[in-house]
Amino acid sequence: MKSYSSNQYGAGITQLAECQLPKLNVAGSTPVTRSILVPWQASAAKILLLSIILLIYSSSYASPIYTDPDFWLMASGYGLMNTSTAVSSLDERSLILQLNNGNRKALIPLIDLLVVSGRMECAEIWMEGRAFSIPVSRRDLGIALSWYGRYDLHDVMTLDLPTPTDLDDDDYASTLAAILYMGWMNASEDGSFHPDIFVGISDLNIIAPYFFASSYHWEKDWIGMRSLDSLFAAGAHEGDGR
Repeated sequence: MKSYSSNQYGAGITQLAECQLPKLNVAGSTPVTRSILVPWQASAAKILLLSIILLIYSSSYASPIYTDPDFWLMASGYGLMNTSTAVSSLDERSLILQLNNGNRKALIPLIDLLVVSGRMECAEIWMEGRAFSIPVSRRDLGIALSWYGRYDLHDVMTLDLPTPTDLDDDDYASTLAAILYMGWMNASEDGSFHPDIFVGISDLNIIAPYFFASSYHWEKDWIGMRSLDSLFAAGAHEGDGR
């Protein structure tokens, strides 16, 4: 399954707590070329290769993250061996939560996990963002839409709407079902929501007429949280000026 989306599905924004304005993070840069998964021989070699790739990115972008010696302990694998209980043993959701909370050292373990599971496209997007840009998922976008469209959703939330089966254990299942009902996002043909797929251009185009400014334009095949937040803010500002 693709790790990002530029198809008919929707999107998502994780850091929105109930009745709080979403705190979104930075957008990515130019999309990188997609890679082919190779059969890794050892975890140490895998992490080292990823570290070299990240070093190339750092020389291009001169990011302050790469001046931190502790980061390179993590990138080299030494940090992973010595902080296994703190970072490397966490699952994907926990690592993403740490990145959302500003722990950039969770980047290498997350990329390592994604590569091992064969999700190279997703790993490349996270590398492209370099822990400063948190990619927006469908679930993230749905939660953000529940804030920015809260007045329109008021009556809809009282309806007994069917929820996608892949959201059975999600606390926001009824909210995301309401987002689908409004037509702001689409489910797949089998009715699944696919909450972890990254938001693509088509996802943004669906909501642009309702939430973004008339000057809206986006070309990348994924978007970071702060950039998405700025699109919502620009649309709200334009609406206030009418």
